Amino acid sequence: MAKKVTLLVGTKKGLFILRGDAGRGSWVCEGPEFAPTPIHHAAYDPRDGSMYAAVNSTWGGSRIEISRDMGKTWKTSKNPAFPEGSDRTFYQTWHIEPGHAQTPNVVWAGTEPAALFKSEDRGETWSIVRSLDDQPTTTDGGATWAQDNTVSGAERPDVFMCIHKLLAHPEASGVRFMRVHEEVYWRDPGETTWRFSTPGLPSNFGFAAAIHPRDQKTAYVIPLDGMRRTASPFGIGVYRTRDKGKTWDRLDKGLPEGAPLESVREGMHNDRLDPMGLYFGTANGDVWASTNEGENWKRIAQYLPYVTSVHAATID
Repeated sequence: MAKKVTLLVGTKKGLFILRGDAGRGSWVCEGPEFAPTPIHHAAYDPRDGSMYAAVNSTWGGSRIEISRDMGKTWKTSKNPAFPEGSDRTFYQTWHIEPGHAQTPNVVWAGTEPAALFKSEDRGETWSIVRSLDDQPTTTDGGATWAQDNTVSGAERPDVFMCIHKLLAHPEASGVRFMRVHEEVYWRDPGETTWRFSTPGLPSNFGFAAAIHPRDQKTAYVIPLDGMRRTASPFGIGVYRTRDKGKTWDRLDKGLPEGAPLESVREGMHNDRLDPMGLYFGTANGDVWASTNEGENWKRIAQYLPYVTSVHAATID
């Protein structure tokens, strides 16, 4: 049976689900779920088919919703909570990340106030990762944490501005690609510093990024103007490196020429098919798709609310 792709599209007014056919040529849009609540991020867990949505209401409180039936029904998990006596109170969830295949029940959530929470029961309950919260200085595979931000080839060798997107290659352990507030960086297995990789891009600012699921040398970004927060004056375009950030190529065939669009930090994602499909959403409510690794683009949804996240689920 051919695999299909389902896109979880978070917006400022609910979650939309785009279900693609076997050829990724036509899409059916469902939703919105949880409207008019903002959805900062939604994610699919390929280990068991669960879907997670960070539902962040300005009234009634934020929550994490879970679907075990591909988005047909949803239930509310027990919210992340700070330890008793803490001066912090859970406000909202920014990112939800399924764990490693070897830990099938583990799911991670990043929150505001800033903290990392871990679930060991598929998102039903959450506990704070105290080792990261306390910022120790040792490493042992995730039980404790250390600062790791040394950069080579940049003006500020030991300081990042805020990290907009940090990606680990899904097959090659130790391959990392990072889009920070200003600049992008690459890192290979065994390296102890991040390699400055911005030259060749039209600006050093942006939010969205993706990494190829098989090719260890390929990644994508959407550059924006740092002051305007849109792709102006150079127009919207996806930039691809095939040599670990040494050079960049602009991919814009099918995109509106010169359009000053914006895509935010969770706004781009890829499927696991071959050739790989790449997808991104924009602040004006469009979702764009490429089924040939960025060479050509087609708009597959429009007139949605402001798109805050796009996650591609590759479904058997």
